[in-house]
Amino acid sequence: MEWTDMMHFQQQMQKVMRSLKPVGKSVLTGSECELLAHLYLKPEQNTPVLLSQGSGMKIEAVSRCLKSLYEKNCITKRRQAADERSYQLFMTEIGLAELKRGYERILQPFYDLWRSSSEDFEAFMYYADRLAAHIEKGQGKTRDHEIL
Repeated sequence: MEWTDMMHFQQQMQKVMRSLKPVGKSVLTGSECELLAHLYLKPEQNTPVLLSQGSGMKIEAVSRCLKSLYEKNCITKRRQAADERSYQLFMTEIGLAELKRGYERILQPFYDLWRSSSEDFEAFMYYADRLAAHIEKGQGKTRDHEIL
């Protein structure tokens, strides 16, 4: 593929991504919402390591987000009896309310685009999901070849 074609695709992807950016301010960042959503949807995966693995975020980023969520009273921590260094995380009522507000803000642009172009949007998301799976499979591989 020619670099000019690739550049066009990159610009089009930027347009799509800009249109999907949340509007307005929120108490939570996108990453904090994502971690709370993982806790909500998979409450058994409630350790920092499992959240890192489930979200694909680096453990350092997860730690920063968890610290912020704890300070905002969105989560509580409970030490594990078997290993005093390890702890489990639980969402609070405040966390659940903030997750709902955050995701309404984050998902509104997705619903707006879906309503205006439902079949194209669904096809795009299908292929985005497939591309994400390719990315997940390829994590950790190095690239020794040139871009162009």
